[in-house]
Amino acid sequence: MSENNQRETAYAFNNSDIIATYDLDMDVWHPNRKHMALIACEILPFDSSENIRILDLGVGTGYLTHKIVETFSNASVVAIDAAEMMIDKAKIRLKEQLGQITFKTTTFQELPDKVKDVSGLDAVVSAFALHHLEREEKLKLFQYIHSILKPDGWFINCDIFNAVDPANEALYRRLLYKGTQERSRSLKKEEKSLDYIASEYTSKEKRDGDNPLSITEETQLLTEAGFRMVDCFWKEYREAVYGGTK
Repeated sequence: MSENNQRETAYAFNNSDIIATYDLDMDVWHPNRKHMALIACEILPFDSSENIRILDLGVGTGYLTHKIVETFSNASVVAIDAAEMMIDKAKIRLKEQLGQITFKTTTFQELPDKVKDVSGLDAVVSAFALHHLEREEKLKLFQYIHSILKPDGWFINCDIFNAVDPANEALYRRLLYKGTQERSRSLKKEEKSLDYIASEYTSKEKRDGDNPLSITEETQLLTEAGFRMVDCFWKEYREAVYGGTK
């Protein structure tokens, strides 16, 4: 993804219609989001009262950061996102914890230049954001993350992935569409055909600039960037939580 393309992706999310229904839509498309956030918090090896510093890459509406500050009451978080309207929504969710959070508006490519005061971090986390990056961009970002972590600091990513086998990818997508159909019915009171949902998801991928890799490629990139203890901690179909330590 070029810098211009990432700006286009940020613009797509900097949309009042998308943001108005974003969290409900996430519940429909990604029902494991809560479980994935809890796993990320479980993996981070800190006491609940420790004074830790964390960077959230792509804070969105603040879902993961909210879980982190609930779990680690003395955490301070630098929360970045390229979409200013997303940050505005995150501030509403995090209104009780605003004193612990510093918000920055930047793309991932601009991050090293625009956020210069971030180093010696205990952890870097992300949820449903990094799949917009191409392979070489992701490797560069992983190398940057490695450089700003403390020794033994952690990186945890919750995201979507492609299956290595195309037949598995087709299976996982069919299960996604079926589950989405059921959740659309129960959460939104909307009746949609599986063909309509498949078309809707394809359009969403194009609009959002999705470019997911496989979980195998992701963990290989982390290792290449210098991380150790690299592993996939949880996976269900096209969603996974993985990471490693410096």
